[in-house]
Amino acid sequence: MLQIDEKVFIEGLEAEKARRDFLFFLDFVKLQEPPTPSNSAGSAVVPFQKWPHLIQGANLLTTSLLIVALKARQIGWSWLVAAYVVWYASYHSAALIFLFSRGEYEAKQLLAKCKTVYRNLPDTLRVPLVNGQGKEGTDLEIEFRNGSRIHAFASTRDTGRSETASIVVYDEADFHEWLDANYAATKPTVDAGGQMIMLSTANKRTMLSLFKGLFRGAPGNGWAKVFFGWQARPGRDQAWYERTKASVPSTEGMSPELYMEQEYPGIEEEALAPSRALAYFDGQALTDMLGDCQEPREVLRGLVSIWRRPVVAGRYVLFADTAWGKTGSFSCAAVIDYASVEQVAELRGRPHPNDMAQEVYDLHILYNHAYMGLERAGEGQERDGEAVVVVDKVLELLKLCGSKCNDKMFYADYNAPKPSKVGWQTDGKTRPLMLGELAEAVRNRQMIIRSRAGVGELMTFIRNDKGRPQATEGAYDDRVMTYAGLWQMRKYAKFTAVPTKAVSYPSFAGGR
Repeated sequence: MLQIDEKVFIEGLEAEKARRDFLFFLDFVKLQEPPTPSNSAGSAVVPFQKWPHLIQGANLLTTSLLIVALKARQIGWSWLVAAYVVWYASYHSAALIFLFSRGEYEAKQLLAKCKTVYRNLPDTLRVPLVNGQGKEGTDLEIEFRNGSRIHAFASTRDTGRSETASIVVYDEADFHEWLDANYAATKPTVDAGGQMIMLSTANKRTMLSLFKGLFRGAPGNGWAKVFFGWQARPGRDQAWYERTKASVPSTEGMSPELYMEQEYPGIEEEALAPSRALAYFDGQALTDMLGDCQEPREVLRGLVSIWRRPVVAGRYVLFADTAWGKTGSFSCAAVIDYASVEQVAELRGRPHPNDMAQEVYDLHILYNHAYMGLERAGEGQERDGEAVVVVDKVLELLKLCGSKCNDKMFYADYNAPKPSKVGWQTDGKTRPLMLGELAEAVRNRQMIIRSRAGVGELMTFIRNDKGRPQATEGAYDDRVMTYAGLWQMRKYAKFTAVPTKAVSYPSFAGGR
C-alpha cells in the first residue's frame, strides 16, 4: 500500500494555496534586514510582517487594476510590492513586469528586494529561473523558465516604449523627472487591461505632478487610492515622531518641519499640502483646524451636508459661489452661525442653475432666513451666465418670504440710497481683500470649519511663481472662495426679522 508522507502532503497543499492566494503567500516571504551598529548579529533574514495596513494593501493589489498609493516612509509598501510581483511572475506564465524607479541605483535596489523575496522562498515555491543555477539574472532583470520577466528601469524620457506589460510599477513616482512621458509610453498596458501601480511619498517641492493629480482625482478617474501615514507601522507613537523630528538637521534646502511633512505625513491632507514656503494659509493653523472637522450628520440629495440644524432665534450667514458649466469647478455654498462663526452646512456639486437657486433658497429658509451673499459674476465674467441666472432666480424665490427678507441680501452698492447691484462680485480689487482677510481669520482660528474637504482645499491653496493666490493644479478652490465670501458677509449681515422658532420645510427635508 502506498504510504503518503503527511508532512510532504501538507507542504504540497500549502504551496498550492500560496500559488493561488497572495495573502497566504506572504506567510512564506522573508526579508533581509541590513546590519546596523546596534545589531551585533549583523544581517538577518526575518519573516514578512502582515501588519494591518499591508493586509489592506495586499487585498488592493489583487482586486484593483489601477492603484495610486500615497504613503509615509518605511511602512513596508515597497517590500509588499516586491513580494507581489515575484508572486505574480512565478505563477502566471509569460508575465512581463516593469519596475520604474527615479534612477538606476534605485532601480537596482528595488529589484534586489524582489531577488531577496525569491531567494528566501521555500523550495516548493521557487519557480526555476532561465539559467537554472539560482542566479537571479542581471542587476536589472529576473527571468523565469515559465516565460515571465521582471525588468527594472531608471526613469528616462524614452523608457518603456517597446512592449505592453502585465504590470507596471512606479516606485516613489512623485520624484520621477520623466513620469509623464513614462506614463504615456506605458499607458497601452492600462488600455490592454494590465495593472498599473504608483506608490510614493509626496514631493513637497512640486504641487503640479501627475502622481498628485491621479491621487486627487481618484476614485472618479478610475484609480483606486490609498493613504498610509507614519502611524500605520506598529510601534510608532508621538514620542517616536518627536524623536525623529529632533534628529533631522536644519538645512537651507529643507527644515525639520518640511522634512517630516514630506517623509512622515500623518494625514492625507498634510501629505498633499504644499510646503510652508508655497502655502497661502498658515500650515499649523490648518493642521489644528483638522481637529474641528466632523462627518456631517446628514447628507441631502448628495449635495448638502448638514452638521447642525438651526436653533431657535439663531442668526446665520450664507454665501454661494456658482461655477460655470458641467465640468471644472463646482458650485458651492456654505452657512455659518453668525455668533460662533461655526460652519453648520455646506452645498457642493454641479446642479443646474435653477436647481442651484432652489438649493440656496432652501438653505436660506431652513437657517432662519439667513443673510445671503451670492457671487454674481467673477473677474472677466461680467455677462449673463449661470451665476446671474442663480442670483435672479433666488430673487424671484425671495418674494415668497415677503417683507421679512428685504434686507437679507447683500448688494454691491449697499451705500446707495436705493441699492440695485445685487450680489458680490469677485474681481481684481475684492479678491485680494477677501483672501487676505480669510488668511488672517485662519491664522487666528476665528472660523470653525467642519468640512474636512474644505480644510483640505485650504491646505492646497498656494501662491504661484508670480505670487498670485490660487489652487494647485488638480485641486479646487470652490470652498476656499466660499469661505472667503462668508467672512466678508459677516461685515454686512443684518438680522431684523428672525423667526421665533425653527421651521421644517418639506422642499428641503423631503427632496425634489
